[in-house]
Order: sequence, then structure tokens, then C-alpha cells
Amino acid sequence: MLPLFEKNHTTIKRPILRPLIEIIFENLYDSGFRKFCFVIGKTKNSIANHLLPDPYFTRLLKKRDHEFDNEFIMTINRVSKKIKNSTIKWVTQETPMGFGDALLSAKKFVGTDTFLLHAGDAYFPSYKFLPAAIKKFKTSPNVSGMLFLQRKTELRGYGIAQIKKQGKENIVFNVEEKPKKPLSNLVILPLYLFTSNIFDALKRTLKGYNGELQLTDAIRTVINDKEKILYSKYTEKYWADIGIPQHYHEALNISYRNATRTIRFPRYKNFI
Repeated sequence: MLPLFEKNHTTIKRPILRPLIEIIFENLYDSGFRKFCFVIGKTKNSIANHLLPDPYFTRLLKKRDHEFDNEFIMTINRVSKKIKNSTIKWVTQETPMGFGDALLSAKKFVGTDTFLLHAGDAYFPSYKFLPAAIKKFKTSPNVSGMLFLQRKTELRGYGIAQIKKQGKENIVFNVEEKPKKPLSNLVILPLYLFTSNIFDALKRTLKGYNGELQLTDAIRTVINDKEKILYSKYTEKYWADIGIPQHYHEALNISYRNATRTIRFPRYKNFI
């Protein structure tokens, strides 16, 4: 629910602040997605409340008839139309027991479909890279997943992947969750493409880092089963886990620059 700046889609030429979850939803909707499952904690009802239509609030804004209010009405109406045109399922994770556990709670919603998994605290300024990756994932035979990877100099706190070339395909042959001695400098971004095979792997994976069911460990289970995990290099200049205060501050600055049509990115030491 932390806000970030976005370009204003109304006739008023100034940036607008929107919660990250709303930005993610609209970007994925604009990328072609129509079925969404939000996994939230039992104390996180504010997320569901934010995305549910609120006619009373809209009427209040119309009644005040202020320039800023009209601007918000246009944004609310645009997002509301997309929400009404989507299938949305809310799943409550009773106890936070890791990213893998959160994903496992969405098994019934996913069924046997392929799907995209997106962390709720991951900020991507643009999703232009996504269509090509999805196309590659869909057209590759016998693939069980695709990871998005980026080279970094600061590796603490990240899942790490090792890769190889197998024929014409880019293959992940090993992953580790927050290792003390990383075997590569390729970090795993919190955005994934999977087949439903990942759910069987999650059920067979033991709890790992921090005593939680880690998605990275389940991916290793898939790899150990000799199933194919592809990777796509994330070549954009920036993304952020805004759950880290420093990264949130950077995301605010960069989102503001993008929203005001300034495209230059600062050189942060952690990015290559």
C-alpha cells in the first residue's frame, strides 16, 4: 500500500501518487491479464478495501467538485472499470510462513493453468520486457518455469541463480535462497512464470531459510526433478524491493522523475 508516483492519465499535467498494489494491478491488466489472485495476511484487509469500488467516496468527491477531486475521480473510474472486467480472488494467509507458503495458498485458484507470480512489494517502472518473456515461456517445450535475473554487486538478501546454455535455450541449473557464499552474481527477481508443477514441488520441499517454506527451495526441487527452468535477463536499469527503506526512497525519486518525464536514472552503486 506504500504510494509511488505515476504519470497522470488525466488532462492535468502533474504526477499522481498511487499505492504500489494498484500500479501492479493496472500494469498487469494492460499486459493482458484478466484473472488475479491476491494473497494477503489476515490483518491486511486495507488492501482488499482499497481495490473494492466505493460509490460513497466517489459521490463525495463529485460533490466537492475540486480540481484535485475531479482528477482522482477519473483515476478511480479508470481503475474500477478494469477491476470490474477482471476475475479477482482474495486468499488470506493465516500465518506468514514464507513466499512459498503464500503461493501454495493460491493452488486452488490456479488449478492447472500456467501463471505469473508477482511480489506485492516489487516495483518495476515499466513492463515492456514482459510480453517477449511470456511468449518465450509459452513456446518453449516442456518448460516448468522462468526466472527473471539481474547481475548485482550487492547480493545479500537475494536468492541466487546459476545458469548455462543448453542448445539455444537459457537454462537455470541451480538456485539458492540468501546464501552466505553466493555461487554467482545473478539475483532472482520477485517475478516468475510457472506451470502448475510448482505446487507439487512446494508440497515436497522442506522449510528452509528462516524456518519458512521458500519458493527458491521449491524451484531447486523442480530442477532436481530434471524439469526445465528458463531464465530471462532483466536488462532495464532499475527495479526495487520497496520493503527496504533505502530502496523505497530511491523508488520515490525514480518514480517521480518518470512521472515528470525525466528519464535519466541516477547511478546507484548496487546496480550494473
